[in-house]
Amino acid sequence: MRLRLALALILFLGSSAMAQVKYFPTDLLSSNPESDEFVAGWYSGQLKGLEEPSFWEWSQTLKTESYRFLWLRTFHNPVSIRIEINADGTSRLTRKISSGAGGYAPGKLIDSYTIILTKEQTGWILGKIEGNRFWKLPSIQETLGLDGSQWIIEGIKNGSYHLVDRWSPKDGEVRAIGLAMMKELAKLKVPAKELY
Repeated sequence: MRLRLALALILFLGSSAMAQVKYFPTDLLSSNPESDEFVAGWYSGQLKGLEEPSFWEWSQTLKTESYRFLWLRTFHNPVSIRIEINADGTSRLTRKISSGAGGYAPGKLIDSYTIILTKEQTGWILGKIEGNRFWKLPSIQETLGLDGSQWIIEGIKNGSYHLVDRWSPKDGEVRAIGLAMMKELAKLKVPAKELY
């Protein structure tokens, strides 16, 4: 799988525009510097393909609260779901899907959907995030497999940045938050066999 990803990244990262955006801080995604660089390049390429902003850069300049779920399944379209909290207690949800595959090249943006969430919906998802201790979870758990999916949740709040990355979680906090964003709020319809 790593060879496949490396080849996809080599093809995709030929773009000089990629170097202009820094999506992740150094040494966050792996305890190994080489692996960290590889994973940061992979995730950054997928976010670029989804035409998503850098939460890491936002956290350096904005004092807002936002969360993003990035779902990278090896053989299925990459998905991002972003929630930006408004001052009035509502929020804006943006769901994006690209034409590529999470374990290969990202492709191009093929679906972008934005809605305003009510105060009640916003309070509900913030409760899920808090209840599942998002801000206290360790960023990585060095669990890898061949084919599967990465569940990556990023958050920014008052200048703080946090990322939690899990491989194919079958249960737990990251899966609970991801499913809440995906199914309950973004209304993404996913067949059971593709929910991994």
